[in-house]
Amino acid sequence: MLSDEQVARVLPDLTGWTGDARSISRTWTLKGFNGAVQLANVVAWVANRANHHPDIRIHDYKCVTVTSLTHDEGGTTEHDVALARRLNDVLDA
Repeated sequence: MLSDEQVARVLPDLTGWTGDARSISRTWTLKGFNGAVQLANVVAWVANRANHHPDIRIHDYKCVTVTSLTHDEGGTTEHDVALARRLNDVLDA
């Protein structure tokens, strides 16, 4: 598990992500519900390919929040950071 300080050091390189040793998260705001559902599906596909499964929440009809932590470790690990990087690569391209 990463410490709060270690997470704080990587967050500047993870556009849009916030968090600490417990978890990291990012919210995307889309134009509507269909876009939010499509983004959630892309997140699910990328996460499944990485064999790392974050919490994905659609809320306020057009927002998607992804929260990642490594349950077995009880907090944020390099797996979560790697998933955040991959999601940014795919979704911010």
